[in-house]
Amino acid sequence: MRDMRDDPTTDEQLADHPAAEIETVVVDPDDVVDALERTHESSTPLRTHVLRLVPPFEEEVRAEPHVQEGPRRNSPEREPEPIHLEPATFVRNETGVHPDETHLRHPTREQARTVARDEHGDDVDHAVVTTYYEDACEEWERRVRESLLERVRIYFEHRDGDEIWTDIRYESVGD
Repeated sequence: MRDMRDDPTTDEQLADHPAAEIETVVVDPDDVVDALERTHESSTPLRTHVLRLVPPFEEEVRAEPHVQEGPRRNSPEREPEPIHLEPATFVRNETGVHPDETHLRHPTREQARTVARDEHGDDVDHAVVTTYYEDACEEWERRVRESLLERVRIYFEHRDGDEIWTDIRYESVGD
C-alpha cells in the first residue's frame, strides 16, 4: 500500500495538515464490532456510528466510539476538526478496495428464519430462529475480528482527496 507521508509528490496542504502526523491509530477491536453492529441496527442518514480521532493529532492517536447526531457541527475555533472513521474502514473488503465498506454484512433475523425453515420446515418457532440468528451473529463477529486490517486510509478535509495511510494497533481499553 502507498503511504502518502512518504510520497515526494504530496502537496504542501497535505504535509501541513495536523493529521499528517498520525502514524498509528489505536483502536479497541470491541469498538469496531460494536460500531458495525450499531450501524446495522440504528444508523440513519442523520445518525451514524463512527470511530473518532480527536485533535491534537500526534504520532499515536486513539479512535473512540462516537455517535454523530445530525450534520457535523464543530466549533469554528476547533481547527482541525475531529476525523470520523466508518467502522468498516478497519475491516478487509474482499470485493476490492472500497474505503469505508466491507463485504461482511451483519446477519438479519429474516436470513436466520430462512435458514431455519430450510433445515426444519416452515413451522419453526421463535426460539429456533433466535438460536440461528445468535449463531449467525457469533460467526459474523468472528469473521470481522479475523478481517481487521493492519493499515487503513484516513481521509481528512471532507474527502477532498487528502489522505494518509496509517498503521493500526488493536488494543482493548482494559489492556
